[in-house]
Amino acid sequence: MFAEFIFPYQLSLMEKFGLVCYGCCEPVEKRLVYLKRIPRLRRVSVSAWADEDIAAQELGNRYIYSRKPNPAQICVSFDEQEIRQGLRHTLEVARGGVLEFNMKDTHTLQHQPWRIRRWVEIAREEIEKHWK
Repeated sequence: MFAEFIFPYQLSLMEKFGLVCYGCCEPVEKRLVYLKRIPRLRRVSVSAWADEDIAAQELGNRYIYSRKPNPAQICVSFDEQEIRQGLRHTLEVARGGVLEFNMKDTHTLQHQPWRIRRWVEIAREEIEKHWK
């Protein structure tokens, strides 16, 4: 249905622009076969609900793997071990590609704004250890 009813309309709009970023919160791994037809596709959002393994394999090093971790990790709870495991998995599957992390949709931090700073510190530590 995506290929027939949505993508043609999106494609006609995207063709009018320069570099294109695609995706938001939806899992896109099943759409990548179509998305690769977008001229000048530069970045693809890999949300918390996407299959990271498939997305990384499909994106390779041709597109930016724009990882959007689940914001509940810092908004609802703050389990450093869980955060590290998620980051490590992304770093492992996206190895050899072009990767960025994009923590979004942090609507609340439970009155603990330090959570964002600490998440960045953890991400930097994991990148330093596992992205070489």
